[in-house]
Formats: sequence, C-alpha cells, structure tokens
Amino acid sequence: MTPAEARRIAVRAQLLDGSAKDVMSTVRHLSRLQIDPISTVAPPQHLVLWSRLGRYDRGQLDQLLWDEGKLFEWNAFIYPIEDLPLIRALMREPWGQQKWQRWAKEFMQEQAGLRRYILRELKQRGPLPSRELEHHAAQYKDSTVWWGTRAQMM
Repeated sequence: MTPAEARRIAVRAQLLDGSAKDVMSTVRHLSRLQIDPISTVAPPQHLVLWSRLGRYDRGQLDQLLWDEGKLFEWNAFIYPIEDLPLIRALMREPWGQQKWQRWAKEFMQEQAGLRRYILRELKQRGPLPSRELEHHAAQYKDSTVWWGTRAQMM
C-alpha cells in the first residue's frame, strides 16, 4: 500500500471524504463525540459533525439526545444508545487510585445530599442541563472551587 492509499483509507475511515449521511450514522461510525463546553469557534461535537456533514441542523443532535433517546452522554462523550450496556460496565468499575479519582470519591461522599438531590431530579424530570439544578445545601472548599456562585462557602 502506498502512503497516498493509506491516507485515502484514513480519510474515508473518519468520514472526512464527504461520505457521511446524517448525524446518527456519523456518531455510530465514529463511535462517539467528545463534548466540551468551551467553544472558541463552536463546541467540538458541532465541529466534528460539521466537518463530516457540512451544513446540518444542529437541533438534530439535541433531538437525538433528549427527545428520541437514540444518543446519550457520559463522561464528556456522546454515544449511540446501543453502546449503553458497554458503558454501564465502565460505570460500575471501582474508583481508582489516581488523584482525580480520589478527589471525586471524597467529593461524592462530602456532597451526599447534593448527589441524592440530582438523582431525584433526574428521575422525576428526566435529562436536565446543570443550570436547571439548584441545591442550596451544596458547599465547597477553596481547594475544590468549580461551583462559581452556586454553592455556599464551608
């Protein structure tokens, strides 16, 4: 195989050759889309789809996620719903020993009330953006401030 053939295969495998058809089949083919709320130009999930589909209805992604339930978000990625059983296995893995995992475990223990509140709201109201969740008992320490103004100082 020549280097040019290898490049053509790689471009085709990533659907960068114009062969992408729609949002759902593109996410399935790529296996997932990364989500990032910081968007210098646009959120990455929209840029990835635009680079494959060209002009597309950005509302389709929200519709597939929130209305139709054909996609789901976990750990800053969007997956096809048929991958949920595989991802659930990852969700059940025990907490590791990396610093961020220890921090997350401690955070979840300290914020047990917040955790119960969020789970109850999601069960009652379905998927929600974080701005829809207000829990006045949430507290933060200076060393873990990522709350903005949405929690009380400990």
